[in-house]
Amino acid sequence: MDIREDMELTLAVDRLAFGGKGVARLDGLVVFVDGGLPGATVKAKVTRLKKGFAEATVVKTVTPSPQAATPQCPHFGVCGGCVWQDLDYGAQLFWKREQVVETLARLGGLPDVEVAQTVASPRVYAYRNKMEFAFAGRLHLGLHERLRPGRVLDVAECRLMAPWAGEVLGFIREACAKTGLAAYDARSSKGVWRHLVLRESEETGERLVNCITGPARGAGDAAHALGQAVMARFPEVTGFVHSVRRAATAVALGERQVLALGKDYLEERFGPARLHVSADAFAQTNTQAATLLYDVAAKAAGEAPSGAAADLYCGCGGIALTLAPRFETVFGFEADKRAVADADRSAELSGVGNAVFKAMDAAKGLAELADVSLAVAVLDPPRNGAAPEMVAALLAAAPPKIVYVSCNPATLARDLKALGELYAVARVTPVDLFPHTAHIEAVAELELR
Repeated sequence: MDIREDMELTLAVDRLAFGGKGVARLDGLVVFVDGGLPGATVKAKVTRLKKGFAEATVVKTVTPSPQAATPQCPHFGVCGGCVWQDLDYGAQLFWKREQVVETLARLGGLPDVEVAQTVASPRVYAYRNKMEFAFAGRLHLGLHERLRPGRVLDVAECRLMAPWAGEVLGFIREACAKTGLAAYDARSSKGVWRHLVLRESEETGERLVNCITGPARGAGDAAHALGQAVMARFPEVTGFVHSVRRAATAVALGERQVLALGKDYLEERFGPARLHVSADAFAQTNTQAATLLYDVAAKAAGEAPSGAAADLYCGCGGIALTLAPRFETVFGFEADKRAVADADRSAELSGVGNAVFKAMDAAKGLAELADVSLAVAVLDPPRNGAAPEMVAALLAAAPPKIVYVSCNPATLARDLKALGELYAVARVTPVDLFPHTAHIEAVAELELR
């Protein structure tokens, strides 16, 4: 069959690929189908044709999938925040495990590793304690569209966070539009409004609004007025922060805090760990599921009352403080000085006296522990995985056990393959922190050969 772009095909979807798209086959050609669910027959338009595969988008469902579910969000399908609200949650857990299994085999050369059933999130809606929204043009505020990611959709609500977030979002969208100031444009480095980050503590109920702008003239006064208006309209918002970001990369992370009205942090509990979370700090966004994730990691790490544990890429200390009761000393290393300051405050809140946090490169920190009786090294790197220097440092230190917490099965597989020089993978446990999305968290337990 001569397949061309923009052609409509009738396809039988048989599985889900890593990243969330359905997989179909036609005359030996693999077709990745956006919006295709396993077991469905669909009409789909070809959007891209490459040697060996094609990409397509569902135009019409001919035969529904037996795994289909009814989405709850009115923006589903247009908004790019979720891809699987129309997939039964049990099926989501199944396919996430399958994708971990396939990725470890294909990229890591680990076809026989034990992969546990995916640990479910206690909540599948309203589970997020943090949402990041983007500004665009004059003036949109919301989430990026699914099929046109360069455009921002003015969402009225997001079912992944509690309803208050939609109310604050709508108020701020209108207030910012009234200023007449445009959104920041990375191509020209002009404009003001960049991102809006909303946080809520499940432990205390406190709410924090962080408005991130470019460094344009007038941004400070406009953000100050916005903060006053937000806190007057929403008394349950306990803090408003204005941060500035100069770098053109579209990341919802301020480089410098300019203003704080009320409290510029929240306190959250993840099991035994009470965390001090600053406005721009990283903390897991699903409190209840992250507590389960930390418990899985702690059980994998084991106990050594006379030994030490190292938490690499420790952030504000969630894993380290969970491990602290199991070890004589826990060392946490993190390059971000602000995160280390949060970790120190978190240790005080948690009543932990045996955690030592240092603001330094994690690989260099691990090398400093050469004379320490290290029982386990735990690492939770960003999506791009462990740096080559980190892998080399782990192989040089050769602790009896490594626990690798990953948010990207592809880089996890790559790094497990490299660590396979000295380590065997005992088991991998997927944990679902992000229902209705294709994101997968996993905990790998490695033992020295």
